[in-house]
Amino acid sequence: MDENKNLIRIANHIQDALVKLKAEQYQEGINQFASFTSQLQELNDNRNKLGKVVSCHWYASAQCFRSRISRSINDISYLLQKNKQLLDVSENNIPKLSVLVAELKQLQADCGDMDFDKDKNTISVVTEPIELDNIFLGPFKIRLELNKLSELHKDSPYYCIALEPNPATTDESVTHPHVSNEKLCEGDGSVAIRTALEQGRLCDFFTMIKSILNTYNLDSPYISLSDWDGTPCYDCGYTMDRENCYYCSFCDRDYCEECSSYCRLCDETVCLGCGGQCPHCEELACPNCISSCVECDDICCKDCLDDGLCPNCIEERKSENEEPENQNTETEKPGDQSQPETRKPEVRIAG
Repeated sequence: MDENKNLIRIANHIQDALVKLKAEQYQEGINQFASFTSQLQELNDNRNKLGKVVSCHWYASAQCFRSRISRSINDISYLLQKNKQLLDVSENNIPKLSVLVAELKQLQADCGDMDFDKDKNTISVVTEPIELDNIFLGPFKIRLELNKLSELHKDSPYYCIALEPNPATTDESVTHPHVSNEKLCEGDGSVAIRTALEQGRLCDFFTMIKSILNTYNLDSPYISLSDWDGTPCYDCGYTMDRENCYYCSFCDRDYCEECSSYCRLCDETVCLGCGGQCPHCEELACPNCISSCVECDDICCKDCLDDGLCPNCIEERKSENEEPENQNTETEKPGDQSQPETRKPEVRIAG
């Protein structure tokens, strides 16, 4: 008897939420009807203006008004469809308490324990542990917030909360291929889920959510199961499996094959940011195999250094050593010395 009274109290809360939803739907319909009539008025005004400019042979202006009319017709078509949907929704009657109590009993029979939080006005059901393609995702709590049910046409009033979260490696907010930030991607089930809530068919609602959670849709995951345990490349963000992941010990990060290489001197794996190309031999070297010239501080690999000097400085030193020898050779060429001039003796004739 106490259990039945408890279910009636819960049914009362559900019925109140559905009444608020109905009122919100009527108000949304009124707003949409106002937009529709406004678009009709705008269409009529543009039609009158089009007639005036055509009668004056102002065809450039006529083209402008024709474009406006075309846009108005597209807007009206959209509003017609939306108004039709709101009218169809308004035809749903609010279920009686006895119907809602029967729904709650069926929900308990099909989904096990049901939890009602009076303070937060929520109804929750916990799923069995979920495993998809050998990846354990754990059980989920499906929590329907009755206070947000009136916003059904704007936002989803329920959450899917991982109780033993095993999120994707690349994004901790994704706890299921179809759940991000506790919001479920409903896919093709969106209309059916909202219809079930509008009609108070809570058992159908929770059953559909559980079914989606136990299904993996390859076409619309936030993160595919094949990449679930993958590692993002620190440089480009590409998701890698462990076999194609390259660790750079110099920056302690993981990189993909395109963003990493190896040192040509010691074969150490190095990312392209930590490694550098020697300007002389043009080979990639890791930070341990790169040094600076003691003479000019240019960076190059250790294989290109000789006694701490880079190839450029070695060439300069060789040139400096050769220049004095060349100068001495040029000043001491044989046969180049000038001979002292020999004067002939003067001959004087006596007078």
